[in-house]
Amino acid sequence: MFSLNHIIWIGISFVLITVAIVLLHKYRPPMKNVLTVCCVIAVLSEITKVTSMVKLVPSSDGSMMTPYLELNQLPFNPCSLQIIFIFIARLTSNESLRRTALGFMYPTCIGGAVGAILLPTIFTYSIDASQAFTHPLGYQYFLYHSMLFVLGVYIPMSREAHLGRRQYATTMGLFFTFGFSSIYINALCASPTYVNGELISVDFATNFFFTGSQSWLMTFTDISQWRLYFLAIVIFAAVGITAVYIPYIRKPKKTE
Repeated sequence: MFSLNHIIWIGISFVLITVAIVLLHKYRPPMKNVLTVCCVIAVLSEITKVTSMVKLVPSSDGSMMTPYLELNQLPFNPCSLQIIFIFIARLTSNESLRRTALGFMYPTCIGGAVGAILLPTIFTYSIDASQAFTHPLGYQYFLYHSMLFVLGVYIPMSREAHLGRRQYATTMGLFFTFGFSSIYINALCASPTYVNGELISVDFATNFFFTGSQSWLMTFTDISQWRLYFLAIVIFAAVGITAVYIPYIRKPKKTE
């Protein structure tokens, strides 16, 4: 983390984001057009991720080879879930659903992209930092998250999202529903060992929504530490979402 290659990618992402936001601010294209471009980028991004990370794995007896995508590459992290919301916002004819999708993407695209670019999980779970410019995943990861940041910024800039208290409440509800559900998903993707019906160990576990396995912030030695960590995530997310929504949820001043 914060290796030379990582710092270079941060610089590249900053330049791309700045140029894109300046151009969007100048030309103000319809949100529909921006979402169309984002849909294309999202699809290409996911195809790149899958095709570059799928492995040909032998069976235990070596009799067959099977293409396999590791569980930690499944699209259950906050930024991966944005693909669904991008397509909903672009394709739905239901204006209420569209506003809900845009309202959710506004804070989570910005926050998720900043966290991903500054603290890239690919260098922990997928590739080495030395491969940042030689492996397709490096390009996929930073370009996709740069796109998410730009989209998050343009949502209020476009003035088509109609952000307000309802979108704020829905966003909070959706985000924490996904976050809590990730505990179940991490459990389903884990490799536990039971002896006589008693859980003895877990040899592998995913970390979707950063609610499972070891955190890079701390080492868990007691379940109370994980509970405090989970609470900290909840508080941090709530404060972050509220902070970016404050301009849209404050009551307008009454004119005298």
